[in-house]
Amino acid sequence: MNNFYIYDVFYKDGKKNTSTTVIFCPGNFLDIEQLQLELKLFYTNHFQTDRTVLIGGKYIDKFVEKITNARKDIFKYVPKIEDITFFDNLHVLCFDINGNIHEQSHNDLKEFKGLNTFKKYFINQGLTKIFVERGGLVESTGSHHHYMFPSGRKHSDKFLRVANILLYSSEIYFIAFRLLQFFKTENYKEIYCDTSSINSVAIALNDLLNRFSSELKIYPINSFQSYDGLYSGKVQLKSNSFILISASTSGNILEYIIEKNRELKKDNIVTLFYLDNTKPSKIALEQVACNLTKNEGNPNGVERFVSYESQHSCDLCISGSYPIEISGDVFLLEKPKINGVRIDASDMDIQTSSHFINQFMSYKGNSSIMKTNYKEIGEGFVKKYEVYIDYSYIIDNISSDNRFKKYKEKLDAYVNQYVPSNLKYILHLNDDASKKLAEYVKEKIKANYCSSSIPSLISQDQFSKISKANEGSILIVGSCITNGKNLLYLSRALRNYKLRIIYFIGIIRPNNQKSYSFLRTNLKYGRYGAENSTFIEVEKIFCSNKNIDNPWQEELNFLKKHLTLSDDLELNTFLKERIKSIENCYSNEVRGMHDNLFLPITKAGKGSKNLKIRRNSAFFNRENYAEHVSQSDVYFNIAYVINKLRNSENSLHTLKQSAFVRNLISPENLNRFNDGIIQACILRSASKEELNYAFDEELSGQLKDILTTIFKYKTQEQGEAILEFLYSLAIKKMTLKLHHLSYLLSILENEKNYLIRFFCKIIKIEYKLISNNIDSSN
Repeated sequence: MNNFYIYDVFYKDGKKNTSTTVIFCPGNFLDIEQLQLELKLFYTNHFQTDRTVLIGGKYIDKFVEKITNARKDIFKYVPKIEDITFFDNLHVLCFDINGNIHEQSHNDLKEFKGLNTFKKYFINQGLTKIFVERGGLVESTGSHHHYMFPSGRKHSDKFLRVANILLYSSEIYFIAFRLLQFFKTENYKEIYCDTSSINSVAIALNDLLNRFSSELKIYPINSFQSYDGLYSGKVQLKSNSFILISASTSGNILEYIIEKNRELKKDNIVTLFYLDNTKPSKIALEQVACNLTKNEGNPNGVERFVSYESQHSCDLCISGSYPIEISGDVFLLEKPKINGVRIDASDMDIQTSSHFINQFMSYKGNSSIMKTNYKEIGEGFVKKYEVYIDYSYIIDNISSDNRFKKYKEKLDAYVNQYVPSNLKYILHLNDDASKKLAEYVKEKIKANYCSSSIPSLISQDQFSKISKANEGSILIVGSCITNGKNLLYLSRALRNYKLRIIYFIGIIRPNNQKSYSFLRTNLKYGRYGAENSTFIEVEKIFCSNKNIDNPWQEELNFLKKHLTLSDDLELNTFLKERIKSIENCYSNEVRGMHDNLFLPITKAGKGSKNLKIRRNSAFFNRENYAEHVSQSDVYFNIAYVINKLRNSENSLHTLKQSAFVRNLISPENLNRFNDGIIQACILRSASKEELNYAFDEELSGQLKDILTTIFKYKTQEQGEAILEFLYSLAIKKMTLKLHHLSYLLSILENEKNYLIRFFCKIIKIEYKLISNNIDSSN
């Protein structure tokens, strides 16, 4: 996404307020399908403006013809479109090597009246939007620190940081397009940047210049590391140097460069983003790509902020705030790149997931195998599985439950094929399900042996019963394996035995292919090489293997905390019942949750029935799934998808996180998959990092719009998961910009439902919007 930079411009054309949607095309060709898709997404959060303008370079072959010929397809998803009115106000502009804009005429396009007025506003507003929405204004949080500018003198609690905004190539090329007006190819031979963090802009500028020429020219790009490099005296700037300053609030750096480098004139230097925070610099204003200052012509600009000329005059220092020096090319508080990840068909992987899910699906919402929140207690450990596969139920009912017919056929075939005639031992892992599977295997094969040769059945704890003198083979049986630690332990323990090993696993469920391959390779390797031992699994599925602090353990802690703080009888009754429903699933008889996973639907002012899947879900391919699936079946399916994304090796489509990249679950998923139970599954299975929309203004805005609908229609299908959304906000698992959150809470200001009131009050307390006093009353 973001192959095009699309934004709205607002200005006065004479006395008339005018709005224009700008579509900047940064590439050297026009991708019609991609543009259609990005416009579709854009208009989910934006309204149709007075006119639409496409802008591209003159190097794009037949630019205007391609647009006019495909205009019906390109603008297919523009809302409430009236063809005649819309296309009468559709215009195509091209820019040349000097950055000059020219209208492209065509029989199907009308003249752009008011073009000159448009030119005055569209670039600066477009650049300001990039800067503001991508977090270019860095603000210190709290009072413990503030910033000391690179000059070493000025102090402030705000700082302009251009590196934060360079996230998308379309926006970087838009900045470079603006610089064409300042760069004269006959005058300059090299480009200097005040910090290497903006080198991408210089590279994009070089690329744009080459698109207009038949001869490739590479301009050397260097950095003088802001004031550090300038003060060192090592940087030699000449009259053929083109110099880019990332940002300035005074213009002092520009004046300093001219003073110390006599060959230079003001035309050699351009400041990308300028805020006339003090007395405006005339020289700086003439050589600015974008003036961020908020005014009538730039309504979404940056407000002037207070800065102090020195430490001695700094009120922040006097109050005890610590000044953080910003120097060179490194700024440790840099915000990471933000990506919104959209769940697609490849993530659902229906062919793999449904093969597994369909054969183990619940029957009329009961007799579930795929469960959540099972608490397994062993020697020295307590595991609380997010996702649990109840293999005991499978093996107990394998002959009587028709659901397991295909699994039984496969299991029996594998027993016949892979269990050798020289088998001496059947060793099972210590859990009950593994013991039951081992007993099943022994029962199937015992007719193949005379009574004196029937293999011995032993547990992992009885390993000492194995004789080193015995020759033959050993079958190691595991019911449902996640990481295979016990198998690796047994593999090492059997190295000095003469027995050939066959690992026989009912279901293997590692979290990714890498973990599976690692386990399989290590278990098979032995004295005679990579295929020394045999590894057999009847079924395989990749899914989450989280077993600490799963979503229901987190909810349990939350409920118990607020139960002690509340004196509201109705609320306390609900909290106690909810706690009981979570804790009751730990017994060996119940073995995990299959129903009541989520907070209930609110109806007629009261908490009522449970969330259920609707028909025609994209996540299931079985016709009658809606009649049978339990909540835990649905959760298993969604958790499978989220886990698959976390382990994706596609850097452009993954939920892997790093210090420099934050991949979030796109809010669009909550709109596309509007089943309340699907939304609840996404919220529960996702991590905090994957739902941290406070990182990005645009994603936070998208989420705000989606939640607005859910909150307003809370008693209808659209809002059936409102309690799950509020809970996620209350525990700060899902976060968004504070001004968006405040707006959402205002929608529920006079809410009567006691559970909604309860969660809203907690959210307000957590975000310090009210004092700490928990009960459900207003």
